Amino acid sequence: MGSSPADAPTRPSLLLRVRDARDAASWQAFVEVYGPLVFGHCRRRGLGHQDAEDVTQKVFAQVAQSIRSFEYDPAVGRFRHWLGTIVRNAVNRFLQQSTRSVGGGDSDQLDQLEARGEDAEWNDEFTSHVLQEALKRSRPHYEPDTWRAFELIWVENRAAAVVAEQMGRPIDWVYSAKSRVLKQLWDEVRQLAEDAPTLAAVRSAGK
Repeated sequence: MGSSPADAPTRPSLLLRVRDARDAASWQAFVEVYGPLVFGHCRRRGLGHQDAEDVTQKVFAQVAQSIRSFEYDPAVGRFRHWLGTIVRNAVNRFLQQSTRSVGGGDSDQLDQLEARGEDAEWNDEFTSHVLQEALKRSRPHYEPDTWRAFELIWVENRAAAVVAEQMGRPIDWVYSAKSRVLKQLWDEVRQLAEDAPTLAAVRSAGK
């Protein structure tokens, strides 16, 4: 468990693997990673539990139809924006249908939401979620002391000298622990999102 797989051969990202219709395991992993994000966003938009589940299913049905034609090109669009657009449209359609069914509502607000080219709230949710997933995936690769040093210096933003004194370790060891975990964490972030922002931005959004 003490060795890091960061030096292992580069793995195809989850976004690349999930485009293969024959790769059921990758699709299941994709749903397990992004399902809670989509469901949580639906709930934060005010949908009840069952409605949020229904909209989440519709989102992934749309993703399954479209993901194989998705091409990552930063100049054109990022995955988080692409997925966010699908989620936003699905939620807005549900809200519009609900508004019509009760004979009224603030349709102007829905129109404004649809008109947004980039939803800052969604981006923050996406980035924070990817960070938490990457941390969860990285944790098993390291001894408890190594992981604790990383948490103290990177997650809790404590000074390396303070962490070294607290843990009774040389400061070089603390820096090494941080560096090794960060390499693995960044690899996991890229595996999940492919077009993720810098780790500094990921850490900021995760707080």
